[in-house]
Amino acid sequence: MATISEKWVDKYRPKCFKEFIGNRDILTEIEGFILSGSIPHLFFCSEKSGTGKTALAEVVALKLLGEDNPAFIELNASDDRGIDNIKKRVLNSIRCIPLGSDRWVILFDEAEGLTRDAQAILKRPMEKSKNSLFIFTTNEESKILDAIKSRCSCFEFKPLADNDIVEGLKRIAVKENLNMNDNTLMEIAKKSKGDMRSAINELQKVSSLNNRNAEIDKIVQQYMKAQEGVKA
Repeated sequence: MATISEKWVDKYRPKCFKEFIGNRDILTEIEGFILSGSIPHLFFCSEKSGTGKTALAEVVALKLLGEDNPAFIELNASDDRGIDNIKKRVLNSIRCIPLGSDRWVILFDEAEGLTRDAQAILKRPMEKSKNSLFIFTTNEESKILDAIKSRCSCFEFKPLADNDIVEGLKRIAVKENLNMNDNTLMEIAKKSKGDMRSAINELQKVSSLNNRNAEIDKIVQQYMKAQEGVKA
């Protein structure tokens, strides 16, 4: 059972292709790229969060580089997305061959946060660098330059179907020894509106409430037994 501080969205984040839910056509094509040994720059977009874009980008990096490889550079929403930081963290790095790997993998998560100037300076290295794979994820495709998208294979992630979300929640419920009926899982799926991350968070919240109620019942029962002993 997970501890109180443990987030299930992190605990059950996909680590391989078979652990993903939904968007199977995209997964199949990306896996084909990797198996062929020839993978283009990738652009993952969707209108909703929680569809698996970032998780898939991280699995691609894991498959190509292995775990905790310094050749994986990830810039997320908390990072400076201006031109100076891009030059420092990305352009200066890819001029060299990374230690222990034949390529760099650079992930721009929530790439809509990149300034237009920062995007513009990526165009040439995306074309010229032979040892770098660029991956972009975004929920706001309109904020990404066409010149960036034209240099990538682009994939649009659809919101997950309710049945797919229920399937994913069942997997977690089994691992967490939860007794959750299908109707409850479907209610969670519908409430999430295609967002798997939201559904997992809701499942953990429901589980926490159930566990708390069970503990309260247990304490009440113990108290009642103690009172019966006093009366006797």
